[in-house]
Amino acid sequence: MTTAVIGSGTWGAATAAVLARAGQDVLLWGRDATKIAGMTATRRHPDLPDQILPPTLRLTADALDLSAADLVMWAVPAQHTRELAKQLHSFLPAGLAMVSLAKGLEHSSLKRISEVLAEVLAPRPLACLSGPAMAPEVIAGKPVALVAAGDAATCACLVERFHSPRIRVYTSTDLIGVELGGALKNVVAVAAGLCDGLQLGDNAKAALIARGLAEIRRLGRALGAADATFAGLAGLGDLLTSCYSPHGRNRRLGLAIALGENPLDFLTQSHTVAEGAWTSRAAIALGERVGIEMPIAFQVASVIWHATPVATALDHLLARSPKEEDA
Repeated sequence: MTTAVIGSGTWGAATAAVLARAGQDVLLWGRDATKIAGMTATRRHPDLPDQILPPTLRLTADALDLSAADLVMWAVPAQHTRELAKQLHSFLPAGLAMVSLAKGLEHSSLKRISEVLAEVLAPRPLACLSGPAMAPEVIAGKPVALVAAGDAATCACLVERFHSPRIRVYTSTDLIGVELGGALKNVVAVAAGLCDGLQLGDNAKAALIARGLAEIRRLGRALGAADATFAGLAGLGDLLTSCYSPHGRNRRLGLAIALGENPLDFLTQSHTVAEGAWTSRAAIALGERVGIEMPIAFQVASVIWHATPVATALDHLLARSPKEEDA
């Protein structure tokens, strides 16, 4: 059995390394041949330099190598998923199970990653793997708990391949909720970074996270997700990690903006992708489609894409009229 991980970013590399260390046959594919050659030579990822990649982990930039896989893990940023899936379509055997590791929404279509893959590729088993999992900690072997959702047989396969003394994998039937939780928490994490940068304190940050979770749950409910999902690993768990961890790229974006950096410069220059920037706009559009207010997403998008001053965005949030907490 061969697991192919498509996408040589930090999360793709961490996932591939964990599976390879467990004695599995793993192939890490990246489209940047120069980067792949460098990683092959040094056995290190440029953004995870403290960790040595397992000697058994195979790295390639040749799409032909993907034909040997019986399971594919998709670790490609949301805004690049559609185009890359089109490019790789002919190299992925028909019926091959696909698992999304990405956490975002396609801005142009407002679709979740599994929806984009289903639209571009021929019908095949689809699932996602999500939860609070920062790549530097996972590749270092620290404990992590994840949740798999989607096609039942594919989820069972994920449990079999990932579950170990350091990794717990739970299963869920709520693919919509698990994907939405992973995508929308990125938006709140940007807001948490803004909060930290402005030094608003623990009380304000806790309130932001709680109201952010309520915002995620409202939209998820309207789109067919189960409320309970957002109290689990893909909801609250991932949200807390992203809002507090120094490894969180979305929190770092918010922090940089609060400290005066131009958000578009940050997005252009960063080696990793802060999905929350694009997901904020998609979340607003989805909310409008189903009649759900997304005040935090709206202010995050306003700060990033419309140069609204952070202080002004904060004032707009605090000036909202009183309401019941579950509203």
